[in-house]
Amino acid sequence: MKSFTPVLVLATIVLATFFSSCSKSTPDVNKPIEYTQGKWSINRIELRIYYGTILNKDSVVPRHPQGENFVSLDASKNFQYRFNSYTTDSGTYTYASGDSVIATTTTSTYRWKMLTLTDVLFTAKNTSTNDPSFPGATVETYYTFVR
Repeated sequence: MKSFTPVLVLATIVLATFFSSCSKSTPDVNKPIEYTQGKWSINRIELRIYYGTILNKDSVVPRHPQGENFVSLDASKNFQYRFNSYTTDSGTYTYASGDSVIATTTTSTYRWKMLTLTDVLFTAKNTSTNDPSFPGATVETYYTFVR
């Protein structure tokens, strides 16, 4: 009769590894919105365009940096944004509802609701129903910023 000891040892190791990897000692928690201060590289911008409840388009905006794609929020509430442009959009910003950044420039208003915020990653979402490029659509824009 064959010994099942090696099989039992292997099964015990596999199960122990599985259960220990599934449990987290502490839950991940976002940092306060004030941790957005500083300079962030724009890593990705994704658009989801809905007409009613139907997803019409889901695409990533191509990156064509002309200089540097970045957003900067300094301690004096000054704001700078540049994506695929030689020109930097500048203005001021405020925090809203404890989880959003609202930046206003002469040409645009940027509204970012925080999804994730760590020391090196800031993801945010903006939802608009009045985008002139997509009349009648709800446009969800997802931003990924990294340090």
